[in-house]
Amino acid sequence: LSEHGQRSPVLVVAELDGYVLIDGYARVGALTQLGLDLVHAVILDVSEAEALVLAHRLETGRRRSVIEEGWLVAELMERHGLSQLEVAERLQRSRSWVSRRLALVRTLPASVQEAVRDGMVPAQGAMKYLVPLSRAKKAHCERVVERLDGPISVRALERLYRAWRAGDDVVRERLVEHPVLFLKACAATRDVPPEG
Repeated sequence: LSEHGQRSPVLVVAELDGYVLIDGYARVGALTQLGLDLVHAVILDVSEAEALVLAHRLETGRRRSVIEEGWLVAELMERHGLSQLEVAERLQRSRSWVSRRLALVRTLPASVQEAVRDGMVPAQGAMKYLVPLSRAKKAHCERVVERLDGPISVRALERLYRAWRAGDDVVRERLVEHPVLFLKACAATRDVPPEG
């Protein structure tokens, strides 16, 4: 932007109290850092909800993360009053797709959402195993993720969740306090050759 200027306009919609930026947050931020106060924009003659859907469908650059998709779904439902079916139809996705992404942002604690966004926890594993764990016991979900010492695989999340479900209160407490130790113990028992 500092060398060539703004090459593509941002997308906005007109509201009663001004304009709402729909797409182009990074460009606006960069222009602001450069001390520029003029932004080229295209004003869309649609509602804010329709503009959000359009921006999502037209996005060709960086692909949205699953968490960002969840935030979009939540925004369309909570702020704009769309049903899950309407969101699914407008985004050209299944109701299941909408439901899974919504669960990430409505059910998971903020710290777990951040771990998904940062790539420490795979989104697929979070939807399949951490969402039900959070529904059952949110504090345990948070503690498991807090105590990880690096990125975790979907398979490892599955092992943790299955063990947590099968365990009694004592086992569950130990597991959430020491998830890495639990996974190392599982790996060690798989590596032991059978006697024979």
